[in-house]
Amino acid sequence: MKALGLLSLLLALLIVVVQAKKQLSVTHQATPGAAASAASSAGVDLPKVDNAEDARRAQQRVQDDVNRLMQGRASDVARGVDDADKP
Repeated sequence: MKALGLLSLLLALLIVVVQAKKQLSVTHQATPGAAASAASSAGVDLPKVDNAEDARRAQQRVQDDVNRLMQGRASDVARGVDDADKP
């Protein structure tokens, strides 16, 4: 009786693993196409990355842009806090 319970448990685990693997493979295949589609509909040009150096440059460009935007936002917040203190 215990063997039947163990066999059922292993079968259920196998089904869960197969479904999870299938779901993950579908998710990873759909992501690049979805991102490219969303970017093109928003009018954003995607950079062409052919090698590791291009990827590093693109990553650095994005990081610089994010840092610049965050600095601007931080100064906006600081100005807002300063203005709120004034009567």
